[in-house]
Order: sequence, then structure tokens, then C-alpha cells
Amino acid sequence: MSMNFSEFKKRIGAEPLSKDPELLRARESSPEYEKAAIDAEHFEAKLRDPIRGILKYGEARALAAGVLVAVGAAGLTWKMNTGWDSVEEYLVDHYRHDGVKLVSIADESAEQNVQALLAEFNVQAAPELAEIVGVIKYCPTPDGKGVHMVLNTQSGPVTVIYMPETRVTDKKLLAFDGMEAILVELRSGSAAIIGAGTQKVSNYYAVIQESIFPSPGSS
Repeated sequence: MSMNFSEFKKRIGAEPLSKDPELLRARESSPEYEKAAIDAEHFEAKLRDPIRGILKYGEARALAAGVLVAVGAAGLTWKMNTGWDSVEEYLVDHYRHDGVKLVSIADESAEQNVQALLAEFNVQAAPELAEIVGVIKYCPTPDGKGVHMVLNTQSGPVTVIYMPETRVTDKKLLAFDGMEAILVELRSGSAAIIGAGTQKVSNYYAVIQESIFPSPGSS
């Protein structure tokens, strides 16, 4: 049985340079699959291009505890689950993979990069949100590329995952591994807010809903 298009997009997004026979066969099966593969390769090339200056592919930082954290495109190169059954399953999987690591690092250029990364999706962040972003990078979402942010708040780091093509059940809450998450339907796309259970992420719902909005002139 041939690979369905949704599964193919997820796998090729995670491994755009893969020579896996199954992926190669699927790629050759139709123009739609071939175009998705080419788009993934182009995106990978952009991540590798140092001129962009926004992401440094494969850059590793040693944390005080001696843990190496791959930043930049790391979230796009890990071997993704090939079939998330729900947004909730995706969030747990994604956060367990690199969410905990990312709240432990700091990127001094993050605030300057916020608008540049979001602009690719025709959205922008309110200045009040942009100025508290401590880490920002592209990441995979259930429906393609998105943006992973860590906010430096008074109650500690809070993670926001922007999903430009994903629909969610607005205000739905979930809990896992001592964390709490709330889903946010935005004017363009959606987001998930994730924090420690003691942080009451619902308190950040209105802030995120009002602070990520379509760029002027976007449809």
C-alpha cells in the first residue's frame, strides 16, 4: 500500500534529504509528492544558509549540566511520529523532544528575530510579546512548518507553539508530565501555550490571542 500524502509530508519535512526507499518511491508516485519533496529540500537549504543569520543549522550549545542542545533547525530534523492522531498527541511528542531543553537556554538575538520568523506566515507579534521572547526557532507542526517560542515571564519560562495551518479546539486544556497546555484559536492559525502546572497557562490565553495577528495587507 502506498504512503498517503499526509504521512509523506510529515516524513519528508523531518528528513528532506533521506534516501529511504519508501520515501523515494512515494516521491516518484505523483507530481504532488514530488513538489512536496522539492519544497522540503528548499526549506532545508535555507536553514543551512548562513547568510540568513536567523537560524544556525546544527549549532550546539553546552549547558551548565553538560547537556548538548541542538538549536535552529533541530526541531525539523528529529524523526517525527509518522501519524499523530491529534493536536494533543503532537504537542506532547514535540514538547518531550525539545521543549524541556529549550526553556534552559537563552538566545540574545531572539527578540530581533521574532518578527522575521513570523513574517513568513504573514503574521506579527505585538511589541509587548516580542520583547519577552527568549528563544525562537522554526519547528514542525501537524500541518507543516511553525514557530516555537519560549517567553521569559515573571512566573518562569512559558512555551508558545504557533501553528499557522492547524485548527484547534479553542481554550481546550490538557496536562502531561507535570505540565499544562491550553489551545488558542488565532485570527490566523492557532497556538498552544505550555507551562508548568503551577503557572496556570490559562492566564496567558488572552495575551497570546491578542498578540499574534495578521500582518497589515495580508489576506
